[in-house]
Amino acid sequence: MKGRMVFVVAALSLVGAYALLFREGAIPAAAAGDHLPLTVASAATSTVLAAEAEFVGSAKCKKCHLAEHKSWEATRHGKAFDTLKPGNASEAKTKHKLDPAKDYTKDATCVACHTVGFGKPGGYQMPADEEAAKKMKALENVGCENCHGAGGNYINLHEEIMKSKRKYKMEEMYAAGSLKQEAAICLTCHSEKSPTVDKTVPFDYEKMKEKGVHEHTPLKQKE
Repeated sequence: MKGRMVFVVAALSLVGAYALLFREGAIPAAAAGDHLPLTVASAATSTVLAAEAEFVGSAKCKKCHLAEHKSWEATRHGKAFDTLKPGNASEAKTKHKLDPAKDYTKDATCVACHTVGFGKPGGYQMPADEEAAKKMKALENVGCENCHGAGGNYINLHEEIMKSKRKYKMEEMYAAGSLKQEAAICLTCHSEKSPTVDKTVPFDYEKMKEKGVHEHTPLKQKE
């Protein structure tokens, strides 16, 4: 927490210093652009938001993205947590020299890639009892935020856009903490650290980004 506060203060101080230099004429408008301080502020704010954002769970996304959520539930991502349970995915576990009878839902190494935001603010925490397990249920599986980023900040903007029915650009969502879809996100888990990944076959992002994920419907309000 202390480190995060230092980061926030440093980021905001940078924005303030830049704005002061601009106002005093040290940074000419012609060279910097009329809205450069705002751009810098937006970039710094985006970084701060990303650092502070909490995970909210895939159910929060369902009310606006019903089709995507429904199709996601049928994917391997949507059932990822169940594969960690004893007796499930036995053939795959045996193939990769894992114990089919073991309960991998207690193994932090496995849980990290089979839940939403493991160990992070608002994310999945290893439950200590049955009551805690019920609360963590909504954060099981590879959910929306594993790919799109913690929604604690951008979900409010998203809801405002949906309610007002106004147009928006993805840059606005990115500035609020939503992640751009790229290979690095997938490689967080689809890498050699996973015991079920074939190390002789590199992860093909261009091929896999349309395979095994939720269906994609047109975003009517996106410009």
